[in-house]
Amino acid sequence: MLFVVTKLREKVAYMRRLDAPGRITGLDTARGVAILGMIATHIFPLMQSNPAGYIFPTWVGASLTGVSSALFVVLAGVGLSLLTKNTTNVVTSRVQLSVRALILIVIGLLLGFAGSNVAIILVHYGVLFLAAMWFINLSRRALTITAISWIVVAPFLHGVLTRFMQLQAGGTASYVDQWRLWTSPTILDIIQQPLLTVWDILFTGYYPVISFLGYVLVGMAIGRANLNKLKTGVVLLISGAGIYVASRGLASWFLSDEGFAGRIAHATNTSLHELSAVAATGSGINTDLVMGASQWYGLAVPHSGAPLDVYSTAGAALGVIGLFLVITRVTLARRVLFPLTATGMVALTAYVVHVIVTGLWPTEWSQTMAVDDPMWSQAWTMLIIHWLTVAALGTIVFLAGTRGPLESLLRNVSNGFGSKR
Repeated sequence: MLFVVTKLREKVAYMRRLDAPGRITGLDTARGVAILGMIATHIFPLMQSNPAGYIFPTWVGASLTGVSSALFVVLAGVGLSLLTKNTTNVVTSRVQLSVRALILIVIGLLLGFAGSNVAIILVHYGVLFLAAMWFINLSRRALTITAISWIVVAPFLHGVLTRFMQLQAGGTASYVDQWRLWTSPTILDIIQQPLLTVWDILFTGYYPVISFLGYVLVGMAIGRANLNKLKTGVVLLISGAGIYVASRGLASWFLSDEGFAGRIAHATNTSLHELSAVAATGSGINTDLVMGASQWYGLAVPHSGAPLDVYSTAGAALGVIGLFLVITRVTLARRVLFPLTATGMVALTAYVVHVIVTGLWPTEWSQTMAVDDPMWSQAWTMLIIHWLTVAALGTIVFLAGTRGPLESLLRNVSNGFGSKR
């Protein structure tokens, strides 16, 4: 009996670590949402079709596509800022961040061999760290101005550069086919086609650094704010929701114009009556074929990299972070959301486990599924198993009072380079 009581007391003590000074529970919870959201977009169908032949987004396609990865990257920026904002040795901090970045890149390159259908983000994630570390010594004001400027301007520069390269490559189709890997980068790509791999990571891949650096910088600016204040969470929630609604609303208004929609459908070889559904999910439409053209700037298609896509997903990320900063101030909410928070604490390990499992246990359905298809039960089963797996992993690690294996690897190896803060 004494043994049981002791164990219960230990578990209660571990749970209290959620309230420990210096730990911002809302960030871990938001990170858990990002991980579960990315898992859902990798597994669950993004669209469904009814017997009449019309297609429309599923709940995953309508709410999580593009948003989850943006949230993940914004939170990386927040974490980077919290990690370095009190540093007294910028050089040492940059060395340690470089080590973390290189480890992430190596893990990402190795995961490219996992046989998964996941567009692996870790290589780009590492490169983003290498780029973002040059901003850690900026003042809060300078960092905020830089972040806003980058995320606003970068999509336009990306579009102009793409248009220029299309002309140099002999046409849009040639550039799309020849200047992108269309797979997650691996070590073999680095060896066999290094220039194409670098170009893919920076400009044409699934998570182009030129645009995604804006998410990181926004996160870094957020990390400089007082995240323990209620006002900060409320401002992030309201402003983020407003940016998201305004950006998506403007894109929907553009798409309601028959001439505009017709040009998009023609350029991307998409059926006009399916355009609204594919534009909402990013599934079944290749926006690379219209990138840089005038109508591309009016799209908010997930992963298109268009301005309204970047603004809306950044806004969604701000809103989600603000939401969880607010609600996790309540003790009961922290307890209820514990599985999400625990998952967020082992985000890197959870992500890698998910990618490996999807390689071993691939999906057997397309991204569009008929509403009466019996495969829905399998899709739900796989999704729930993946979610429970990463949540259980986070819970076990948390109750053990340690860090995730890969989180520990990053921390221990990087701290070996330079003095600990």
